[in-house]
Amino acid sequence: MKKVVVVIAIFSLLLINGCSVKKMEELTDAEKFANEYSISEKNPFHYATVDDVLDLIDNGQSGVLFLGNSDSEWSTFCVKVLNKVLNDKKVELVYYFNPETVKNKKSKKFKSITDVLSIKEDSNLPIVYVIKDGKIVDQVDYPIHDDTSLDDKDKKQLEEEYLDLVSQYV
Repeated sequence: MKKVVVVIAIFSLLLINGCSVKKMEELTDAEKFANEYSISEKNPFHYATVDDVLDLIDNGQSGVLFLGNSDSEWSTFCVKVLNKVLNDKKVELVYYFNPETVKNKKSKKFKSITDVLSIKEDSNLPIVYVIKDGKIVDQVDYPIHDDTSLDDKDKKQLEEEYLDLVSQYV
């Protein structure tokens, strides 16, 4: 009898839990990004496609573009600092593009992105761009650092760089 009660209890918990969990396709970009980078769901990140990035440049649009990869310790560190700056400056939309998601890196469109953004094969992520009227105004590249231990001084310096960068957009 105890086994039946335990099985019913477990089944009930799984059923209740399953009903409250959103499917991945139901999540907003901000929720997906928050899960991917372990940040607050209060973020302005929008998953961009190759076409979105090209449109930003080719159609003379303006915006902030974040190239990163959540598998990178640097991208994860930097996005937390960047998100704080973006929220402080009330930036509502940032295009997020992970070049690693493009399976055909020899495609004409991907080559266009790497040419326009001056991304080399040995470029390191993350890179944050400010684009105005289709032109790159400024960028902050991967912060070259000899070790991977980051302290408050590194965080403050990166925050200042991102603040200067984003100020050119807002």
